[in-house]
Amino acid sequence: MNNNLVFYGTGAAEAIPSPFCSCRVCRFAREHGGREERARSMLRVSDELSLDLGPDAVLRAMRFGDLTKLRHVLVTHTHLDHFSYDMMEVRSMSLDAQEPLVFWLTDEAFRAVECFRTSEFLGAETDRLLKKGAMEFRRLEYGKTETVAGVRVTPLRGNHRGQIGENSANYLLELPDGRTLYYGLDTGWYLPETFEALRGRALDLLVSECTYGLTPDRGEQPEGHLDAFACERLIHALFEQGTLTASSRVYLTHINHHASTGAELTAWFAQRSFPCPVTVAWDGMRIGEEER
Repeated sequence: MNNNLVFYGTGAAEAIPSPFCSCRVCRFAREHGGREERARSMLRVSDELSLDLGPDAVLRAMRFGDLTKLRHVLVTHTHLDHFSYDMMEVRSMSLDAQEPLVFWLTDEAFRAVECFRTSEFLGAETDRLLKKGAMEFRRLEYGKTETVAGVRVTPLRGNHRGQIGENSANYLLELPDGRTLYYGLDTGWYLPETFEALRGRALDLLVSECTYGLTPDRGEQPEGHLDAFACERLIHALFEQGTLTASSRVYLTHINHHASTGAELTAWFAQRSFPCPVTVAWDGMRIGEEER
């Protein structure tokens, strides 16, 4: 199976429907299923590479393709819906894996490795998994490009804090087919240095978070997470500085249950005017096949 650019999850930390919630949006998702159901966010870039590996990856792999060829995970940040210690344990139980699964973390987030190794609760188990060769940790630096699984990867700083207080990493990817993709999860309004790094890049693909959907009154430039209104402003701002062009494609993900169903959010974006196509993504969607 070809796993290129498949959304294994498009939800936020609580997923949709949230298992502990009976709000209007969660009830709607239970009643309608399909695209209204969202697991925690993950993008399978290729057979060998994914962006994040959260706790829902086990069940999503059953539906959208197994992880047997996965070799590298680019970690956006250390919040547990994106960086799951449990998935490291699951990987260690493979009977035929020949290589470690490599987790790439930015210089700030890499401190999580030391937290694991010195933890009274996880330290001995972490060392066991490392010695067994089930996993490996490697460091990335903001703004510095590395080649990972045939993809040129440059992490840029996001406006969001992780489990140990680090800035999230948003990733600029130069794909083997020549296209460029920017993965903007989790982040609020982009930091000035990130806007500048993206100036004139003429992205082919932008995968942007839209966590708070149609939640009103979060401000012009919200911190931590975006909503639909901020996404609209951001798309126009990126177009004006040449980051997006008329040929670009934008996909929205990391969506929570606070204000809008998937159908409502999709209808709202369809009614707005954008300089390039904008799609509200769903679990199992493959980039480029959304109109099929």
